[in-house]
Amino acid sequence: ANLDRLEPWLAEVSLAGAVYTRAGAQTSLGVEAVLSAAAPATVARRALETPAEQIGIFDQTPLADQIASLRTSVEELEKDAGGYLKLVEAWRSGDPGRLDREALQPLREASPTLYRRLVTERNARWVAELDARLKGKGRTVVVVGVGHLVGDEGLPTRLRALGYSVTGP
Repeated sequence: ANLDRLEPWLAEVSLAGAVYTRAGAQTSLGVEAVLSAAAPATVARRALETPAEQIGIFDQTPLADQIASLRTSVEELEKDAGGYLKLVEAWRSGDPGRLDREALQPLREASPTLYRRLVTERNARWVAELDARLKGKGRTVVVVGVGHLVGDEGLPTRLRALGYSVTGP
């Protein structure tokens, strides 16, 4: 009943969050939270986008694409409730092909428009921002979701194309 009142994108995010929590995920133990807590308070922190921009990506996606993505997520949850743990294992093992299959392929197939908005377009914007930051002084630590790290459109591949040495996927 609570999900019925939500737009499809928010229902999908809510369902995924509930599944991840049930599987033991805790935001306080996520990469961003752990790194942020370990960094000195004097370290500058800058986001690649605002929360409003993130919400806008979902909210401005055509309704049909939101519904297609939600439908695929529900089907995946019914078929494989342990999918989140498979994704975590793929991340831990550093297997980019498996990460792509587990994290990105379902979205790419269910909603090419949402995939483009969430991954491809964001990576294109972010690589320009990262290029500017990396040309500056000091160290830059960047934390992004795993879906932005793999494949031909991923940030490491895009940064390598600009001539940067990147360790990782």
